[in-house]
Amino acid sequence: MPHGGDDDRRRFGRIELEQPLKGLIDDVPVDVVEVSIAGFRVTHQARFPPAGGSELRVSWHGREMRFSCGIARSTLFKLARTPAEKSIYQSGIRVDEAFGDSEMVLRDLIAERVMRALAEQKENARGVLPTIEYTYQVGKGDRFRRCELSEGKWRSFDTTRPEQPPDGFTVSAEIEVAQVEILRRTYESLGPEGRRLTKMLAELSIKKTEGGPTRRYIP
Repeated sequence: MPHGGDDDRRRFGRIELEQPLKGLIDDVPVDVVEVSIAGFRVTHQARFPPAGGSELRVSWHGREMRFSCGIARSTLFKLARTPAEKSIYQSGIRVDEAFGDSEMVLRDLIAERVMRALAEQKENARGVLPTIEYTYQVGKGDRFRRCELSEGKWRSFDTTRPEQPPDGFTVSAEIEVAQVEILRRTYESLGPEGRRLTKMLAELSIKKTEGGPTRRYIP
């Protein structure tokens, strides 16, 4: 997996949605087309000025998410070609605060998409454990387990730092050893995109409120 660079930071931890979710930023309709723990990418028909203090509402499987958010960037995505058409804009939305169980609903959404994408990755790989054997969990403590892959060998140790390593992953220390082993075997058996997804699945076990924000949203 490539290391470093703005493209890697922008790309890691994000999932594009095959079918956009309908939502509202304040009273403006938006389509949510990409999700991460730190924010969203949305499309809409009017440019948003960069600002904070907005509210995003979006539903998934009948479960509502509500966030206090900021508009990080809003750009023209598709220019209208006729007077009857509307230009389409896209914006990066930064999550500032989650209300109720919105953060958990968002994590469940991301986990479902990641595991589905991993299953597709594994259709083209041999000898990889099925994703279904991994049980998605969120730890509640402030201890983490860092698993680094170096020259084909794993090195694991407990830490108080939740950051993800360049090659490997960090999970909550509460995740069972057998589950960590599934993540290891999945990670080492897949290519760059599969490793990105595995790292993302591991990171979902770490609560955003523990050890500070997971990452800043970069549109």
